[in-house]
Amino acid sequence: MTLAPDWVCEILSPGHERKDLVHHLLLLQRAGVPYYWVLSPEDRSLIAYALEGEGYRVIASAAYRQDEMPERVRIPPFEVGEIDLGYVFGVD
Repeated sequence: MTLAPDWVCEILSPGHERKDLVHHLLLLQRAGVPYYWVLSPEDRSLIAYALEGEGYRVIASAAYRQDEMPERVRIPPFEVGEIDLGYVFGVD
C-alpha cells in the first residue's frame, strides 16, 4: 500500500485481541492513519481513536445495551451522520 487510509475500523476477533489491539494500532499509528475505530461484537462496544502528534488518543467510546435507549453516536470522521450501534451489531 502506498497511501494510508483516512480511517480504519477493526472488528475484534476472539483469540486475536492482542494482535488487533496492540500490533495493528501500532502499525496504523506509524503509518499516520488519522482515525482508528475498534468494534467489539462480544461487548457490543466501539472505541474511537484520533491521531494526535505521534500517538492515538481516545476520542469516543460507546456501547449498545439492550435495556437502554438505542445508542446513536456521532464520531469523527463521520460526525455529520448518526451511527446506530444496535444496527451495527445486528440487534435492532
